[in-house]
Amino acid sequence: MIDPLALDRECSDEIFNGQNSTTPRSTKMDGNTEDESNEKSTSTCWTDDEFESFLRKELQKDPLSKEYPDLFAAAPKLICKWRQRYRGNPSLWKRLFQKDRVMKEFIEASPIIDSVQRLVISTELKKGEKFTIIDLACGRGYLSMLLSELLPPEKVDKFVLVDKQWPMHKTTPEPHHISWTHIYGPFLENNENSEEDNDQSTIPCYYETWPIRLNTSKVNLKSSKEIKNMERRLFTDKGPIILVAIHLCGTLSLKAVDLFNNNPEIRFFCLKPCCLPGMIHAKRDEIFHLGEHSFDSKLVCVAGK
Repeated sequence: MIDPLALDRECSDEIFNGQNSTTPRSTKMDGNTEDESNEKSTSTCWTDDEFESFLRKELQKDPLSKEYPDLFAAAPKLICKWRQRYRGNPSLWKRLFQKDRVMKEFIEASPIIDSVQRLVISTELKKGEKFTIIDLACGRGYLSMLLSELLPPEKVDKFVLVDKQWPMHKTTPEPHHISWTHIYGPFLENNENSEEDNDQSTIPCYYETWPIRLNTSKVNLKSSKEIKNMERRLFTDKGPIILVAIHLCGTLSLKAVDLFNNNPEIRFFCLKPCCLPGMIHAKRDEIFHLGEHSFDSKLVCVAGK
């Protein structure tokens, strides 16, 4: 088996997609001549088992694999399920799966994934109750995608992926939006303009393939009005909620804590901030408020990211 870390980006994509290449490469690998490297890179087609094996070896290099051995052992199979879901759509898989990024997202989220899994499994819910998991500032949604493959569907109703960069529902994503094709498949309107000439018409509907459904919600967490609307739609009389928030920048962490304080339906809250608030808040002499607690912004603000 060859090591894709030694291949160039294009060759690696072919391996991860499980596709053969017919185009020679000029990549040189660990002691091999260029011709030998070309032969290996153009003839190798990884099975799902080989793909899982590679991911497992890479993940075992991280020290957290010793802290969460069961989770790290399960992760390659979870990620391989994505590969199987998007098989036949290599452009989508290439956009979604960038190895270093996916590995980083999983490793950094592993303490939260472990905590949520243990909570969900151990909690005795009332008859007919299920958790709703709300993922704040979710980006592409890697955390919820992993949890959807991992958690028991009989205990979790749905995930709500909250980010200001999602498109509005039933609209066509623009270049500045996060594409939701990997969550839903294409959104095709029932009109004359959504027939065979649509270049997304061959993309399957992925929404029904997730073990626990994923739903996107376009919300700007810096807008008090949008937060109130979100609370009314997602938090009021909706049953038990798990709130997760990874990589929240600046004052967004304060917004997340406010959500937790103001909504008793939240049974569990996981927060992993990204960066401290910028100096602009200190220059304005702002005072940050969290419930009955307040503190000078100068105590936490820093220059840069």
